[in-house]
Amino acid sequence: MASSKQAGAVTGHGEIRRLWPTERDLFTAHLLRLDAVTRRERFGTAVNDDFLVNYAATTFGVGGLVYAYIEQGEVRGAAELRGLEDIVTQTGEAAFSVEKAWRRRGLGEQLFSRLITAGRNRGIRTLYMTCLPENAAMRRLARKFEADLVGGYNDVEGSIATGGPTPFTILDEAFDNAKGFATLALSLQRKFWRPAFFGRVSSHP
Repeated sequence: MASSKQAGAVTGHGEIRRLWPTERDLFTAHLLRLDAVTRRERFGTAVNDDFLVNYAATTFGVGGLVYAYIEQGEVRGAAELRGLEDIVTQTGEAAFSVEKAWRRRGLGEQLFSRLITAGRNRGIRTLYMTCLPENAAMRRLARKFEADLVGGYNDVEGSIATGGPTPFTILDEAFDNAKGFATLALSLQRKFWRPAFFGRVSSHP
């Protein structure tokens, strides 16, 4: 099974990294940009903007984390790992969303690899994912990671045995998180210092 390093950290002009709670607005904006078909594929039914805003507000709680593909400051693809609050069951749920113009770039595979590593490091032994029967792209992605697929009339459920944590998976995630946090810190520094700097400049005659 591919690690995040094997899958690659950068695609095109962007990067894949963990998304932090202070970046919830980026995740919300990504969900709101999804077209109707992608929304239905992601949530299994038609959803409106209000639903997506409320959903994003609960995503960064104790029981979940998000990895995202970020290009030019915008989230264009995201993968969520939920169920971390119930470690006793050693299971988690994975979900993905990639904006239409950013599909067919291998983003799903890279995001999935990150989730598997994160799950392993948190004691998640089985990762579940659900998709609509017509979502061929998601079923292909599941097969790449050797998922056991069970088809139903309304959806297809896949389960993946992730394995336990190793020193390599722990270091892999720690390294990625450190880079991601550094990127966030730099972004926040630019956000708060740029207005202050130009404010001082404009105050001079």
